[in-house]
Amino acid sequence: MIDSGEMLAQMWLAIKPYIDKKERNDAALSFLRAAEDFVDLEQSREDAGEADSALHSAFAELLGDEETEDDTEEDF
Repeated sequence: MIDSGEMLAQMWLAIKPYIDKKERNDAALSFLRAAEDFVDLEQSREDAGEADSALHSAFAELLGDEETEDDTEEDF
């Protein structure tokens, strides 16, 4: 079975060539807003990885930037 993020990435990459380059960031955001009623976007972001910069930016805008453990650790 395919992960939801992988599915979203594949669907996005299939329609992306038909979207004007200037509109791709807005289209990716709209795409994820429509998908959020059907999939867990947090999990989907993990599953999608870095499939596409517009999709990655849309995830970041909707969910905030991802923090890694290194970002949250403090040096003592």
